[in-house]
Amino acid sequence: MKPVLIFQPGMVGDLLFVQKIAKTYAATGRRVIMPVLQKHSWVYDALVMPANIETPILDTEAFDFRDELLFLSDKIALSPIEGPNYTFLSLFFSWRYAPEQTMDLKYQVAGMDMADWADHVELRRDLAKEEALFKLLGLDDGEPYALLNEHGSNSQIQFTHKAPEKEVRLRPIEGYSLFDWSTVIERAARIATIDTSLVLLVEILKIRDKPLSVVSRYEPPSFRIQNILRLDWLFYFRAEHLTFSEGAPGLSARD
Repeated sequence: MKPVLIFQPGMVGDLLFVQKIAKTYAATGRRVIMPVLQKHSWVYDALVMPANIETPILDTEAFDFRDELLFLSDKIALSPIEGPNYTFLSLFFSWRYAPEQTMDLKYQVAGMDMADWADHVELRRDLAKEEALFKLLGLDDGEPYALLNEHGSNSQIQFTHKAPEKEVRLRPIEGYSLFDWSTVIERAARIATIDTSLVLLVEILKIRDKPLSVVSRYEPPSFRIQNILRLDWLFYFRAEHLTFSEGAPGLSARD
């Protein structure tokens, strides 16, 4: 069988989102090659994947079909490209075709249903490390807290209003990755974030029975992930609309 070349070298949320695509091909016995940027390689280190999924470092490593993949990398194709000895999926640049459908289009390219994408992501969790971070943040006092995230990879939006609980802000802490915040996420009384990879991690952890809020990071405001979410999120176009009060004007995932 021809190997499958998947071009999606980043970003963090995208790497999580396309796990179903890679695993579906791998389940047929095909070799899957999906290179990753060095700065995002830690994501794959924390995921459980079949042995026939290869994740070489795009920046620095030589690997099979590297030249073919780089030649095709910026091509926009809404279905797999069949080469003489490979199948190529152009996922990374799908946003060029329709920016507000960038996530949906990845699954359109693959010809797969995206509804259960989060069920195909298996985290390799370090529970002891998660507990250590929980205590480092001073959260073991039993006081309810709101987990807030105002930072994305290329953006920062300051929330205007204060949460009713103690506020804990997601931030880089040396020695801990985003996934090490999983226990903090699970135990939070509420979660409010701009639309970044944290939203997808919450979906993977299947966090329910607490307020979940997303603020747009785009200008003009829009949402590019609304169609892929299954939890009861409320969406806010601007930070000032997020007041943390009942009846605040937010759109639900069903709107």
